[in-house]
Amino acid sequence: MIRYVSILGFCSMLLWVSTACAPLPNAPEALSEHGYRVSLQVSDTLIFLGGSIRNLPQTSTVVVRVRDAQGQPVDELPVVFSAEPSWTQNVSFSPTETRTSNGAARTIFEANTTGVVHIMARVDNVTREARITIQSRPSPTGGGS
Repeated sequence: MIRYVSILGFCSMLLWVSTACAPLPNAPEALSEHGYRVSLQVSDTLIFLGGSIRNLPQTSTVVVRVRDAQGQPVDELPVVFSAEPSWTQNVSFSPTETRTSNGAARTIFEANTTGVVHIMARVDNVTREARITIQSRPSPTGGGS
């Protein structure tokens, strides 16, 4: 009996650790004052500075999706992309402002320094946030010619 309890405890601990360390999904939808459901997704939460080695991402595509109460895409809503104030000189969004088309608005995020930045997208009265890590380009390894 003690053996089974120990195994059960060990398995429970493994399950807890595996879920605690699992990557977090993109933030859930938020509801705007006009009843729109707004979500934010980033293509790459880790990007790299410098030349392209091993196809490492240097930019991240940021997508805001807006749906009405019936789940239909909402068009022509203005979306503004920004970063936390301490990062405004070190990042760029192309474009900074746009409108939804087929329920989505996209921008390309790029940075010129390493660190962790919180980016925001504002739609209606809702601001959604995501975190992107910027690292230096890894040094090439191996001794090939």
